[in-house]
Amino acid sequence: MKMKIFTLVLLVVSINAISNIADAQSIVVDAPTLDEVITRMEHEAFSTGKYLTGVIVEHGFDFFEEASYEVMSDGLTVYELDIEAYEAMGLCVYFDDFHIPVGGELFFESPDGAFDVIYSEGPIDASENNAHGRWVSGDIPGSVIKIIYHQPINAVGSARLGIMGVGFFARNVDRGSDDCEVDVMCPEGDSWQCERDAVVKLRITQGGGIYLCSGAMVNNTERDCRQLLLSAFHCADAVEENEWAYFKVQFNYEYLECGGAVSINSHTRTGVLPLSNSDDATNQGFSGSDFLLVEVEDPISATWNPYYAGFDASGETGHSGVGIHHPSGDRKKISTYTNPLISYSLGSAGSHWRVYWEATETNHGVTEGGSSGSPIFSENHQIVGTLSSGLSACTAGGAGNGTGPNQPDFYGKMSYHWDGANPIPSSQHLDNFLDPSGSGQEIIYGSYVGEGDQPCGNFGACSATEMQGMILEEKGWSLSPNPAYDRIQIKMPAGATLSELRIYDALGRLEESIIPSVFQQTMMVSVMKLSTGLHYLTVRTPDGTSSTMKLIVE
Repeated sequence: MKMKIFTLVLLVVSINAISNIADAQSIVVDAPTLDEVITRMEHEAFSTGKYLTGVIVEHGFDFFEEASYEVMSDGLTVYELDIEAYEAMGLCVYFDDFHIPVGGELFFESPDGAFDVIYSEGPIDASENNAHGRWVSGDIPGSVIKIIYHQPINAVGSARLGIMGVGFFARNVDRGSDDCEVDVMCPEGDSWQCERDAVVKLRITQGGGIYLCSGAMVNNTERDCRQLLLSAFHCADAVEENEWAYFKVQFNYEYLECGGAVSINSHTRTGVLPLSNSDDATNQGFSGSDFLLVEVEDPISATWNPYYAGFDASGETGHSGVGIHHPSGDRKKISTYTNPLISYSLGSAGSHWRVYWEATETNHGVTEGGSSGSPIFSENHQIVGTLSSGLSACTAGGAGNGTGPNQPDFYGKMSYHWDGANPIPSSQHLDNFLDPSGSGQEIIYGSYVGEGDQPCGNFGACSATEMQGMILEEKGWSLSPNPAYDRIQIKMPAGATLSELRIYDALGRLEESIIPSVFQQTMMVSVMKLSTGLHYLTVRTPDGTSSTMKLIVE
């Protein structure tokens, strides 16, 4: 059995370092060797089916007691500290006493000169604070991670940065998926834009190890946009109470275009609250339908455009549809099926759907490690299951004996999650959380976040988005001149208006966001402040539809 668990990378590529101190202090942690971690990875893959990609090296200290610091002319105090773990392919930092005051900013970087570019994360600010004081950074490639903290003179209060240890990754944290996978921005994803916005990437800390899975934000019959996230229990079956705070959820991790190389607009929340699970893990896999339900702890910004997917828990099979997922920690991918899902007994009778993926216009998408917990959608655009295990792979034998592109995957049924014979009390069945008032509804539609008493009751939003998407795809929007020197004109097609324009540089970093006072059909924009070379322009319509073009500035 092939469990689908991998690692997560959260990083921004930067041209210039944020550091200001020439000689930062350095700490070397007593980490295991790379071979030792690989041996543990192989053991876990054999004994549990999980894909371990890193381990936690405990090394507790106070950042401010170890860091170098310098006071700048404007009163800004800059603290810096390097942490090194020999042979690590990547590092992250775990905090057990974390507090950023209003005005303070925290950054993480790869050292200058370690790579052709500097990998960085930040600024991290006070919005990441929680009462429990636990937090973990994203992944930075390499064996050294630089921590930088900026404390302005007018910051409200002091920071606390108590470090518990570091995450030591034994695989490249920026590894891509296999060649057959299909970007969700390819034509196969055109009719699934709303569902795409529901799927998230997960990095899970448990038992001293670091793993990855996928999941989806899911609606409920109250339509209140409660931040519910559905995944698979085997992804987190060993998470301890204090480790849920280190659970990372990444939104919108996808390329700008089919086959692209740049991703933008990705955002992360750290920490979830466990609500329910199937509690069915065994040494052989699981004895039930393998579900996990958690609540994202901190507010998810509506500007991230999260979609709360609908579901069908009636037990009706999907006749065609897609799976959307993050294979091997890569940007979001889509796999397509065109034959009905088949009821299958995996662990218990009738607990799963069996699916065979089809070759499509772009390629033959499958699933990989990191895809576990991802949703499978029916032709009605509703979740009917979550990925438990499978045999699919890009090539024959590519994921072990018996795997290949024409081999099946297995999804725990939404109907079995709902009220099936999982080894849990009836009060923990999924229907108690997704139908909290006991209305009896087993089928609901998804929604973007709206307003009013039922902000996730705007079921027409997705249809409207699809219509707007069809208008943009069929009629297009124009950008002229291109290349440009001083200014450009953006013209939207009839039936679609411009509510926001975003400009990104060649590395996907936001340079400017322009929100007109009224929705417009055309807009003139100066580009004289932009650097020469490649940029990306993203137009957004009032219903959340977006489309991106390249712009060359001369």
